[in-house]
Amino acid sequence: MNNDSSSKISEKDKRILFLLNKYKARMHIINCIYQSELFNKNLSIQEILENCGENQLNANEIESLKIIEAKYDVFTRIAKKFISEDWEWNRILPLSRAIIIYGEYELLFNDPRVVINEMVNISKIYSPNNDYKFINKVLDLVSKNVIKKNTKDEKEN
Repeated sequence: MNNDSSSKISEKDKRILFLLNKYKARMHIINCIYQSELFNKNLSIQEILENCGENQLNANEIESLKIIEAKYDVFTRIAKKFISEDWEWNRILPLSRAIIIYGEYELLFNDPRVVINEMVNISKIYSPNNDYKFINKVLDLVSKNVIKKNTKDEKEN
């Protein structure tokens, strides 16, 4: 019985590869949002494609960015609702704003615990100080007060 295990990818390796690709996609999208936030511009998929080139983003990333672009004002309004009264949205670091916006988008489709954990881990790597605590708080409040409420309302109808 000849079992050539070197040519087969184990389930564990497939899972690792999937997670790495998911992380890479998240970073591409957050980077695009960050660029818009950095220059205080609304997200524009046309501008992103002109600046980044279509070759740097895959179809799923482009589709996610189109949805985020369409709901950008909603995402920022929701985030502003859950930041402290002492803070203004524009005082928050552009990268933290980008992570929050993307986190809100992901909360629509994925388990809040996973999304918040991923956004916190990304902010620990790329954001200074303790921004991850702020991001954790905002996304947790969004998931508990907006996402779960909407899910509950949909189930009742």
